[in-house]
Amino acid sequence: MTKFNTSPGLAPTGLVYHARVRLRFATRLIVAGALFAAGGWAQENASIDKSNSDKSGPSDSSKSQPKYDQTFSGPIVELTATQITVSRSILGKPAEKHTFSIKSDTRIEGKLKVRVKVTVGYVSTDDGDVARLVVVRTSRK
Repeated sequence: MTKFNTSPGLAPTGLVYHARVRLRFATRLIVAGALFAAGGWAQENASIDKSNSDKSGPSDSSKSQPKYDQTFSGPIVELTATQITVSRSILGKPAEKHTFSIKSDTRIEGKLKVRVKVTVGYVSTDDGDVARLVVVRTSRK
């Protein structure tokens, strides 16, 4: 058993820590190591799951999230079964209207009505802009 030099006039040789300090430090090191190891393990599994899903071919997520290049938001000003016209006003600029074709594969979230605010995800084609996703924005009061 090592005895500590407790005389007020003599300096201790080397670093002397209380037993509780050593225990807390060791506990923190163990917890930090476990968290670091668990974080690295979870990241590794995520990349494995991603690579497995890529190999399985197209998944159902492509059906749930249509692909579009651009978005346009504003209230609906005209609505037919095959087209939707949305108006957008930007501060300091005149309002601009944009008309989109609605196809059978266009996903519509919500009930479309005139003057309802929507966000349209669309792709530009030779035939015009085709809406791929139309989301009705609810008003918060």
